[in-house]
Amino acid sequence: MRRFSTAAALVLAALSSQAAPGGDCPADRTPLLIVGTFHMEGSTADLVNQAPEDMSTPRRQAEIEALVTRLAEFRPTRVAVESSRISNYWNDRYAAWRETRGALGFNEIEQVGFRLADRMGHAALSPVDYPMWMDGTTAVDRHQPPPQPEAATKAEEAESPLLTEVRAQVAADDRVLAEGTVKEFLAYLNRPERAVLNHRWDVISNLAPGKGTAMYETTDHATNWYKRNLRIYTNLVAVSGPGERVLFLVGAGHAHILNGIAATDPRFCLVPATAFLAVD
Repeated sequence: MRRFSTAAALVLAALSSQAAPGGDCPADRTPLLIVGTFHMEGSTADLVNQAPEDMSTPRRQAEIEALVTRLAEFRPTRVAVESSRISNYWNDRYAAWRETRGALGFNEIEQVGFRLADRMGHAALSPVDYPMWMDGTTAVDRHQPPPQPEAATKAEEAESPLLTEVRAQVAADDRVLAEGTVKEFLAYLNRPERAVLNHRWDVISNLAPGKGTAMYETTDHATNWYKRNLRIYTNLVAVSGPGERVLFLVGAGHAHILNGIAATDPRFCLVPATAFLAVD
């Protein structure tokens, strides 16, 4: 059984004390619901990538509709998404889709974000991301198209218990999705004990002396991960305020840091995602 530190226990206590399960909050705080999700159309951006099932099947489409119905009970006035704050890409697609009611793409922003925003009558989504790699580069710093992460060699895999652990956990995640509904899988991803694994891989594992000439070469990866999430959080603050109810649909790897910050921010009333993802 995993043992949590006193600091982690305090964060979890803060998370649970922010709002009642139904989302009741003090009038002077902005209700914030952070929903950690998976990349429904797949991804090649991570060292170990999940291979989700086809979300276009009648079964999965019905499950996504049920998820959106449940999230709508939060009554969000804004649906924030993991898209660059300065990009119009997803809002242009959203506006076009609302006109034509054509087929949705398989990205979670469309499958869940578009449906939810439309259900609530929103004219636009709220993009709040600050796209950035853990080496500190952004898109303008890189070659186009950006280089993909290099696959680990057999020798590196053999020397890396962490990589072995990540591969095993991603495979376990795939089994959970295959055996359950989309809402059940998101409930699983948003459990504190699952969310903290991403934090350990992205942050804790990098807090060690570098192997080259730079003492902090790996530590700076964790620094940059925090930098990106802190900028995302600042963007969340920018779209929040009196009368707003913000639902943020974001990759599950971000949830641990963002929830931890919001739990102690008097501007927000953090509503636990599990309140809206629990199995009926």
